[in-house]
Amino acid sequence: MVLDSLGKSLSSIMKRLVGRGVVDANLIKELKNEIFRALLDADVDFDIAYAVAERVEQRALNEPLPKGITRRQQIINIVYEELTKVMGEKAYPLNLQKGRTNIILMVGIQGSGKTTTTAKLANYLSKQGWKVGLVAADNWRPGAYEQLKQLGEKINVEVWGDPKEKNAIKLAKKGRDYFVKNKKNVIIIDTAGRHKEESSLIKEMKKLSKELKPHEVILVIDGTLGQAAYNQAQAFAKATPVGSIIVTKLDGTAKGGGAISASVATGAPIKFIGTGEKIEDIEKYDPKRLVSRILGLGDLETLLEEVKRAKIDTSEDQAKAFLKGKYTLRDMMSMMEQMNKLGGLKKILSMIPGMGMNVDDEMLKVSKENLEKFKIIMNSMTDEELDGEVKINRSRQERIARGSGTSLEDVKMLLQQFEQSKKMMKTFMKQAKRRGGGGLPGMPGLPPGAIPPGTFP
Repeated sequence: MVLDSLGKSLSSIMKRLVGRGVVDANLIKELKNEIFRALLDADVDFDIAYAVAERVEQRALNEPLPKGITRRQQIINIVYEELTKVMGEKAYPLNLQKGRTNIILMVGIQGSGKTTTTAKLANYLSKQGWKVGLVAADNWRPGAYEQLKQLGEKINVEVWGDPKEKNAIKLAKKGRDYFVKNKKNVIIIDTAGRHKEESSLIKEMKKLSKELKPHEVILVIDGTLGQAAYNQAQAFAKATPVGSIIVTKLDGTAKGGGAISASVATGAPIKFIGTGEKIEDIEKYDPKRLVSRILGLGDLETLLEEVKRAKIDTSEDQAKAFLKGKYTLRDMMSMMEQMNKLGGLKKILSMIPGMGMNVDDEMLKVSKENLEKFKIIMNSMTDEELDGEVKINRSRQERIARGSGTSLEDVKMLLQQFEQSKKMMKTFMKQAKRRGGGGLPGMPGLPPGAIPPGTFP
């Protein structure tokens, strides 16, 4: 999950708040201190972390309780609002327009993951229907053109480059002209990685910006930098008008909170975040959605977008069977394959209200290797066994193990995973029914979709 360590700390705090009997001044003080510690652990600046914790305490003690919600729900909403402010408060779109050739200039420090992020963004935009071309204008790093070309082939996006050309500005202009001629409406230019002290490269970046007149200059920042991201972003902003930021390597990093809060402090909006190593692991940055996931409140909007991007579909018969509580081994395998397309069970559960906080961690340990092994085991099962029409007793387990070339323990592991998965589906369906089909109506006095009814007592 994005900002995994911060999410674990804060969702743990929220669970303890829910479990306590009386919400009094002592509990609010304890909550303040724990939020302060969690933000510091995520490498958020001391003064920012302290200010957030202080505002949570003052608001929790002094704000009147709106009608229709409990004191606990009010406090959770206060935490949600204050964290959202730190994370940037609202989402910003890229400066792209139909009917023109949109030019995006990618800049960043060496090692920030800029070239990979350039390909991720190209893949994301091409799936949105844009005609994208990639220009390899990094003439400093050996192999930069080859790397971008390989990534472009993987995502079916054309890459233009000339490894023999040593002038970055000529490279960028030739690439731009090539894609304009070929009717691309988004041209992304990957520039050489810089260091904020390297004056010659900073000058080159200024010239690139002046010559190309990009509609969007995107600074790629390494999420593991933490608070150091602030100085980096400032240095780039002095050289060229940084229109937006992409923060990379946010999957599980302890310093991600610092990188995000530092970037926000520069005034340049974060528009995307990198959430993993796969080419699909990039998502639009929306502080409200991200904070909702961090607190364990879910993010169904992003989940639905991810499903759409992955072109995942569930048959009508399968959906009806789920609603009636019918769930088979065949269903589980289908679901696991689709979850893998979306980045795994852990990522999905973080987006379902209440599920990220309550699911058994053992369920999250099913690896890609186990998934492949499970497929082999299931290929040795009969239709009756896959569809739950017969009980898979010891003798059947032994037969399946022999037929699949696996052990009896492997077969038992699959069946155990199936039982856990079935429990999870029952829990999810109960929550969906309680919310009238799984919608996210806003609560009185709360932002729409912030905390769905029934998520907390």
